[in-house]
Amino acid sequence: MVINANIANWALGKILMDNGSSADIMFANTFDKMELNRNLLQPSDTPLYGFGGKVIHALGKISLLVSFGAVQNVRIEHISFDVVEMYYPYFGIFGREFLNKFEAAIYQAYLCMKMPTLHGVITIFGDQGDGRNLERGRTLGQRNVNALEVESQAKKVLEEPKRDKEKVNIKENCDTKRLLLDDMVFGQEVIIGTDLEPKEEKRLVELLCKNKDVFAWSANDLAGVNRNIIEHKMSIEKAIRPKRQKLRKMSNDKVTAVKSEVQRLLNAKIIREVEYPQWLANTIPIKKKNGK
Repeated sequence: MVINANIANWALGKILMDNGSSADIMFANTFDKMELNRNLLQPSDTPLYGFGGKVIHALGKISLLVSFGAVQNVRIEHISFDVVEMYYPYFGIFGREFLNKFEAAIYQAYLCMKMPTLHGVITIFGDQGDGRNLERGRTLGQRNVNALEVESQAKKVLEEPKRDKEKVNIKENCDTKRLLLDDMVFGQEVIIGTDLEPKEEKRLVELLCKNKDVFAWSANDLAGVNRNIIEHKMSIEKAIRPKRQKLRKMSNDKVTAVKSEVQRLLNAKIIREVEYPQWLANTIPIKKKNGK
């Protein structure tokens, strides 16, 4: 999808909307044509991946005002652009940061994008003609702009042989030890590896102790979600007779385990027993015996 936008009081076209890009890109030739000083660029230490499979280091970053709409209904936000020194048929690329800042939603089938404002909704339509012409002008290497992936990781994925899925037992690979997070409360233990460096182990233990309240040590710690936040309701039509499922038999060991688990959840008040609706009980068919 190719759109027009107002960037730093310049009306620019040929801007690619790419929700697969994690960065907002502006190319150096566009930056220079806007008569912006390169001394305004801030350092950028994060390399960009995906431009023809190559690693691209940006010249720098700059925050510019981007606006859409008219005076009566306008949306303006600061967007941080990575300025890149390379040829590309587009003047710029809007990625996920742009979409998040403007709270924009793209409707690809209709070639339009909508964003909320204080006075309503702004609709930006894509230029289908520009989009097709620019798509034809791109080389095969330039079509990999969405593959934002580290080059070494991509090679590793390609070269790694296929392995059968198998369960990995931690005890078989490394030695572990149990760590008591609270000396005053028995049972609040975690398992950590013994091959950690002393500094790493210290930082890990501090982190676990600091956040021990997020662990559920038993079913009683599972408070659940407040029904005011979300609640699931089963809509049952009274006119339709329900069907009883076929009874499934389990072994005695499984029956004992299920009863124990249900009782544990009942004691923790995670589940509760509900009364069977009288109208539903009257609709369940009763099997007749001897024709009666």
